[in-house]
Amino acid sequence: MSRNINKWVLQTQTPEDEKYMLPLFSHIFKLFEEIFGSRIMNSELCILYNDEKADCPMLIISTNPIRIRTNAKDLSYWAQFIYHLSHVMTHYVIRQYKTDKTAIIKWFEETICEAMSLYILNVSSRRWIECDLHSINPSYGKALEHYWRNKYEQTEDSVLKQCHTIHELELIEETCETNRKGRSIERNYLVDTFCATPNNIAEFVYYPLYMRGDLQIDFEMWESKQESNLLIPHLKSIHPELTA
Repeated sequence: MSRNINKWVLQTQTPEDEKYMLPLFSHIFKLFEEIFGSRIMNSELCILYNDEKADCPMLIISTNPIRIRTNAKDLSYWAQFIYHLSHVMTHYVIRQYKTDKTAIIKWFEETICEAMSLYILNVSSRRWIECDLHSINPSYGKALEHYWRNKYEQTEDSVLKQCHTIHELELIEETCETNRKGRSIERNYLVDTFCATPNNIAEFVYYPLYMRGDLQIDFEMWESKQESNLLIPHLKSIHPELTA
């Protein structure tokens, strides 16, 4: 079955998909719409579906229209679905600001997406009453809080703080999807920043305009073009300081 919601098409294959995907999507979409606005959240047609056999959630840009695939083994595990969908939906948002839709600095964008997924879980835990599934499990907000705190507490030493050369940054780029904990300190810093200044969250979407082409971001130019962007100093602080 398919459900159309503005520029989004939800494809469900099982009774469980039908029961849980729409209310979870609607809840997450509302939170994203509050941050990024309705125009951006409906700027490109996107098909959302769940494939329990897939290796990972993904924004698939090789199809027309683009697709968001989640890989929940059990859609009744709502926390995991929110965590996965929020991550991939952040990629969707950033994509809308890219001239070259395939351009990406993975280590940077993945860190933002990982932070956003925890932030959305945090907000969802406090605003669970607004989700239609609240009527099924009114206390699930506590489970969401436990889930995001557990993820937040899983940290390792920062590979970015130990990065001082382009070659080292290239290695981080190559492994950023398999060594996510290596950027967990920076992820948590952004989560804390988002929680402290929620009105500034949407400012990260402009990063593609300032990609240098060498896995780095031209923060000097970004700051000169957007002096009122209060998030830039926080984003700049997670960028490694290269000496060679």
